[in-house]
Amino acid sequence: MRVRSGMAAALALAAATAGLAACGSGGASRAKAPFKIAFVPGVANDAYYGSVACGIQAAAKKTGSSVKVQAPKSFTPADQVPIVQAVIATKPDVIIIAPTDSKALYAPLKRATSQGIKVVLVDTTLQDPSLAEAQVTSDNVEAGKVAAQTLVKLLGGRQGSVLTVNLSAGVTTTDDRAKGFAQGLAAASKLRYLGQQYSNNSVQTAASIVSGTLAKHPDLAGVFSTAAFNTEGTVSALKSANKSSAVTVVGFDANPPGIKQIQDGQVAAQVVLKPYDEGVAAATEAVNALTGAPVRKKTETGALVATKDNLQTPEVKKYLYSFTCPAG
Repeated sequence: MRVRSGMAAALALAAATAGLAACGSGGASRAKAPFKIAFVPGVANDAYYGSVACGIQAAAKKTGSSVKVQAPKSFTPADQVPIVQAVIATKPDVIIIAPTDSKALYAPLKRATSQGIKVVLVDTTLQDPSLAEAQVTSDNVEAGKVAAQTLVKLLGGRQGSVLTVNLSAGVTTTDDRAKGFAQGLAAASKLRYLGQQYSNNSVQTAASIVSGTLAKHPDLAGVFSTAAFNTEGTVSALKSANKSSAVTVVGFDANPPGIKQIQDGQVAAQVVLKPYDEGVAAATEAVNALTGAPVRKKTETGALVATKDNLQTPEVKKYLYSFTCPAG
């Protein structure tokens, strides 16, 4: 069902109102459910975080716990830090958060823990994650390698240059994706890697980067985009230059626009993560930490590749990002 009064509505409303590792113990806390769970995603109106929220809600429901979502209007610490400060004032039992910067979010989250609020990191992490009860993410280095292998296969031995359009420095997930991609591409001797450029989460900047690269490197054969906005800008630039069929694009994130890009032939493949599973794991470890049960300190979920050929298969369809939570 569409969670108009739940996760999707909260993510949308927040934008306006905001204007396998070793297990450890959950500490000395032995609280009893239900709990107040706050979820602070990286940005509002993003289907990836919609799927994370659905997973959190599903796990929280098992203990009768409540989930409140407050999202920043942009993927920046400037917008996210005030959200965290406002959430702390509501005194939740735990904050599940996708930090928009590995350094800038440390201080406000440390303040939360100093007030007895537990913290669980989901999707992205901190440079020093020791304050968190648990981290739940994907193996983004490995996913980046998968993206490189996919692009090389799609190019079929073609020569040329390859570019990465990344988000911004300091975002752990996309930094790892770019790192893995560079490692995976190293074995492709026929391809010349141009490195990465940062869009700072701007569609327009991503488009400008690709346009400029086409002008300097007319042999551009492939583009790897580490995030959805980058892919949108890449597609726009290639279309404007009449190069859509000449440059192969591998994106990252299977949100609705990303799926349409595959269907329309604008993007050859999208690396798909498992945000719903991340949400379930994050909420599960949050409850474990609150009740004193054993906590898995780090959980990594997997990834797969979506193409026009497998888009309708059950294995891929179940992980396409959506604000519509699964029934049950």
